[in-house]
Amino acid sequence: MEHIDKDEILKTSKWIRFIFMLGYAFAINFALSISIGLSFIQFLFFLFTSKTNESIGNFNAYIIEFFHDTLAFLLFETDDKPFPFKPNHSDEVVEEEEGEIVEAEIDLVEDLVTEEDTKE
Repeated sequence: MEHIDKDEILKTSKWIRFIFMLGYAFAINFALSISIGLSFIQFLFFLFTSKTNESIGNFNAYIIEFFHDTLAFLLFETDDKPFPFKPNHSDEVVEEEEGEIVEAEIDLVEDLVTEEDTKE
């Protein structure tokens, strides 16, 4: 075995990541238990109403995203920490949609202005 670099082992950034990994390992285990419980509740909704509960479905989307981000962090696919350290992607989508709405409104105003110019 080659020489072990003691400085490399004692880097605080590596130990901080290890602590986060332990915390997220417990969190993903807890989230799995919640997911199993929600799946049974969702089945009951489906059984009695033939429809799924939309609120539970929306919450499930967040749990799935949390699983994806957490597993990527735990398996060293990314260095970005999951929720609550990760920025919310829904905020970015809203900003993009608002930009599209503003552009559509500008196009409508331009169309109205050109129509008024052609009438005169």
